[in-house]
Amino acid sequence: MKFAAISDVHVKRAGDPAEVLLLTFLRNPDVQSSDVIFLLGDIFDLMIGPHTQYFVRYQAYFDEIKKLIKNGKRICYVEGNHDFHIKDLYKKFFEVNSDLDKSLFAMAPFFEFFDADKKIYFAHGDDIELGNPGYRIWKGVVTSFPLRYYANYLMPHFLIKAIGEYSAEKSRKRNNKRYSTESDLTPVKDNFRFSTETFFKKHPRQVIVLGHSHVKDHYVSVNGYEYVNNGYAQNSKTYISITDGNISFKDIF
Repeated sequence: MKFAAISDVHVKRAGDPAEVLLLTFLRNPDVQSSDVIFLLGDIFDLMIGPHTQYFVRYQAYFDEIKKLIKNGKRICYVEGNHDFHIKDLYKKFFEVNSDLDKSLFAMAPFFEFFDADKKIYFAHGDDIELGNPGYRIWKGVVTSFPLRYYANYLMPHFLIKAIGEYSAEKSRKRNNKRYSTESDLTPVKDNFRFSTETFFKKHPRQVIVLGHSHVKDHYVSVNGYEYVNNGYAQNSKTYISITDGNISFKDIF
């Protein structure tokens, strides 16, 4: 089988460089020849709740999803920590586009496939990361039932949009600095390698595909597994390709 995976694109607004990158990925002939396409979280910088305004704001993206499904492509989406509580959004998407085969689109906290004698695990990565207790508390709060209810039924779209636009420029400057300095990246890379080693001991998988760290890495463990992360997509400008169990990074452009 052939898999294509991307994460951490962080599209902030329609037409920005991140959206161009995402659309180019989805339109890439090599990606479209894959059996399964994985969107492993933080595809959008702020997408919360089932607001149909997203269909207008990101029409080009949803049009590409429609085309892929019409062409029989299977898409697997894992929510991240910037795009979450959106299951009902995609439920509405398939209600609006009732001609699409909704069985070709799936959302879950993680996905597993067995191919080429390898068990391959796909996730966003924040649930595996160790040593970040503050983040775990925050994640527990935002994924709790009260917050989920608020996001699905009470939180207005204009508020989410305003927050996203306010933080966009600060986030861009912060990310450009944070993910271009190797000395800053090394501790994160080492921690994710250690985190996958710990995960592997309890859940043996031959391939572990993650995002979230924003650090590109392909780590071959002496314990018998490979960990791969595409990093911050706007910097790496690559995606992960796995064909018959063989892992590679491929250029989006």
